[in-house]
Amino acid sequence: MGETPASRRRTLVSAVVEARSADEAVTFLAGDDAVVYEDRTLRLEVGGDERRRLEALLEEYHVFKIEEPATRKAEEGVVHLSAVTDPKHAADFVESVFRKVYGADEGYELRVERRS
Repeated sequence: MGETPASRRRTLVSAVVEARSADEAVTFLAGDDAVVYEDRTLRLEVGGDERRRLEALLEEYHVFKIEEPATRKAEEGVVHLSAVTDPKHAADFVESVFRKVYGADEGYELRVERRS
């Protein structure tokens, strides 16, 4: 049995708060999919259908914006998002990315890797 969305959100909030206070990056993983949070920016890799689902998700979360210069300069499929928001909203968004963009099931296992 996997984790619940509520337990993952608590983990996500804690990890974002810790990353901010330590000025470190943190990587959230679900299966082979990853979202990197660093300095109020999210980095994720998306294919064609995932990119369309991400753009639809961004319509629900207006505070998150694609960082055009960074995304244009990145390798193909990499998207950088401005994440200037509180930890709870960042956690809600990351949870939605895994569920709605990457298609993770409700009980997916969230892994957190911290790095400086």
